[in-house]
Amino acid sequence: MIAKILVTLVWAACLILLNKALSDVTWAQYVATFVMAGLYSLVLTKMTGPRNQTQQ
Repeated sequence: MIAKILVTLVWAACLILLNKALSDVTWAQYVATFVMAGLYSLVLTKMTGPRNQTQQ
């Protein structure tokens, strides 16, 4: 649970920095936000948690 919170905070900081760096190019901000959202979804999906672990 704490790992997901840390991932979220790091992702949000990266997204803010990326949007500030691309502040003059609106279309690039949209593309970057879309890509970052996909990466965020992928990372959270791949993270193992109590529900995702299989018992053997």
